[in-house]
Amino acid sequence: MAKLSYKVSYYVFYVCIALILVVLGMFYGVGYSETNAAGLVEPANTPALMYLMYGMFAVCVAVTVIAAVLQFGAALKDNPKGAIKSLFGLILLVVLLIITYNIGSNVPVLLGGGAVYENATMLKVTDMFLYSTYALLVVAAIGTLLNLTGIFKQR
Repeated sequence: MAKLSYKVSYYVFYVCIALILVVLGMFYGVGYSETNAAGLVEPANTPALMYLMYGMFAVCVAVTVIAAVLQFGAALKDNPKGAIKSLFGLILLVVLLIITYNIGSNVPVLLGGGAVYENATMLKVTDMFLYSTYALLVVAAIGTLLNLTGIFKQR
């Protein structure tokens, strides 16, 4: 089974590299011939590059979620108590997202050109992602420092 998964990931990796090279070649090689909504000139294949990145991100998220569910299912069969304990991190992440969403501001933002962005939900979601990223960065830094100092040694 490991050999099959290795072969599949091997070919998927090279297909992704080929797609990226083709789209980057189209993006950089064709030239600047498109005018966007702001009146600025942009490369002709900008949408192709953006759709490639959206697609790769969607596939990455889908594979991650599917793998996590399968791993949880396997752990639930082997060690139910340990599998339930593994949900603690997910619960903490959801709590962090709820707290940072409520902390976020919904004050309208003045954009370039004098336009005002007033979508309160998206403003709060943006703040939620920023604050959550900062909090997780601090947690990762503290965890790294604790690991380097050897305070919590594995036995």
